[in-house]
Amino acid sequence: MKRIETLFLTCSHFNPDASELARVREAYPELQVTVTDEHSYTSEQLEKAQIVVGFPKTKDLPMAKNLKWLQTPSAGVGQYVDRSLYAHQDILLTNAVGTYGRQIADHVIGMIIGFNHYLFTYRDQMKTQDWERYFPVSDIWDSTLLMIGFGDIGKNLALRAKAMGMHVLAVKRTLTEKPGSVDGLHTTEELDSLLPLADYVVVCAASTPETEGILDRKRIGLMKRGAYLINVARGTLVDQDALIDALESGHLAGAGLDVTEPEPLPKESKLWSMPNVLVTPHASGLSLSDPHQVFEIFFGNTALYLQGRKLRNLVDFDLKY
Repeated sequence: MKRIETLFLTCSHFNPDASELARVREAYPELQVTVTDEHSYTSEQLEKAQIVVGFPKTKDLPMAKNLKWLQTPSAGVGQYVDRSLYAHQDILLTNAVGTYGRQIADHVIGMIIGFNHYLFTYRDQMKTQDWERYFPVSDIWDSTLLMIGFGDIGKNLALRAKAMGMHVLAVKRTLTEKPGSVDGLHTTEELDSLLPLADYVVVCAASTPETEGILDRKRIGLMKRGAYLINVARGTLVDQDALIDALESGHLAGAGLDVTEPEPLPKESKLWSMPNVLVTPHASGLSLSDPHQVFEIFFGNTALYLQGRKLRNLVDFDLKY
């Protein structure tokens, strides 16, 4: 039996336990698995590996002379979609799309409720023992949610928003059949006409050259006065300086940012001290189930890989996702 050198780079999103490793040994005895922390792999381990699961440093990828398949534990793969990084052009790259949508959607709903009901303000008031009440400007069930991107996150968010009675709109690159959880599904070309309608704009699109800066200064200016911007995609999709200006001027009521540019957010950034901003440290996708879900994607894909069939979550190098 030919041995297939396989390198597991453990991290917060991929850390197979003893039972999972036993499943791999039993189901795929041809895999010779080496397990190491993502910061501790050697050049020799990377050079030998035909399969890598984890986040190898991009600068090290040219050393991976035998690499045929890289499975990332993340949904976003922006740093890995350059074919010139690899020793072989026919590299298979798969991501973990489908692993994070539910918890990120929960995170967004938490931000919406927090802003609408002044929960963050009340938390701050506890520090000074203030007893002051605030009426929401509008009810959540009378609000419009606009999602930029309608993949795993967007679909899960739409279900939750619709259950709360919100009017739900979404834009995506190409149109597909509209699900019942969405009131309007549009192409990105219609974004400018939709931004003035939304009380909450949520950025949850894949990071590609086409989506970089999609919410620029002009489009932030098109947003409804008093609206909220929530970004759970990548910091590069939003013009951060324009966002700060819109928050300072009062054009936008607030922003929930799970991603920033750069990360970590520099200590001198105004966003840290703005009372109408909630910054979370790229944490919306965290869940106890993450590592196990990523493992299941790898485990199922391994059977397809050994059979020479198309892998699940295969990344298109041209589309960048």
